[in-house]
Amino acid sequence: QAISLLLECIMAGFLGNLRDKVTGMVGQSGPVGSAAPDAIDPNAPQILMSKDIVKEGWVTKQSRNIKEWRRRYVVLTNDCIATFKQGAAGESYALKDATELIFFNSALAVKSAEQETGKDNAFCVQRTKDGRYFYFVAGSQQDKEEWIGAIGRLMVRRTVIMDPEEECNY
Repeated sequence: QAISLLLECIMAGFLGNLRDKVTGMVGQSGPVGSAAPDAIDPNAPQILMSKDIVKEGWVTKQSRNIKEWRRRYVVLTNDCIATFKQGAAGESYALKDATELIFFNSALAVKSAEQETGKDNAFCVQRTKDGRYFYFVAGSQQDKEEWIGAIGRLMVRRTVIMDPEEECNY
C-alpha cells in the first residue's frame, strides 16, 4: 500500500510538471501570451484597480520558456506581481490578460541579479515553493532599487501581519 501511494505521488508530480511544460510550450486556453488559468488565485481580485497598485512601470523581463528578454508593463499590488504587454499609469488590469502572475501567497525572495544575467539594473524574484526565478531589468539603477524595495517591503509586511484571532505569547 505504501508503494502504491508513493507511485501515485510520483505520477501526480510527474503529470503536474508535464502539464506545466506542455502548457508553457503550447499556450493556454486563453489568449496567446496570457497567464495560465490555474495561476490565478481565486481569492485574489480578478481586476487590478489603480487604487490597489503599489508600483507600476515598464521593465524588460526574461520570458518563461524561450528565455528571451521582452519589454513588459509590471504592476505590483499587495497580492501579486503581474506583467502585461501593454499598460499605462492609472489604468485597471484584468488578471486574465497578464503574461505572468507571481502571487505572494507563496514565499518569495527578491535580489539584485546583475551577475546572473550579465545585464545592468537586473533583479530577480524567486518563488521559494518551486525555486523558480523571474528575471527583470529596470531602466535605471534607481528604478531597480525602487522595485526591489517595494517588493521587499510587501514581503516583510506579509510576514509581519498576524491573524487577529491568533494569540500572541510574548
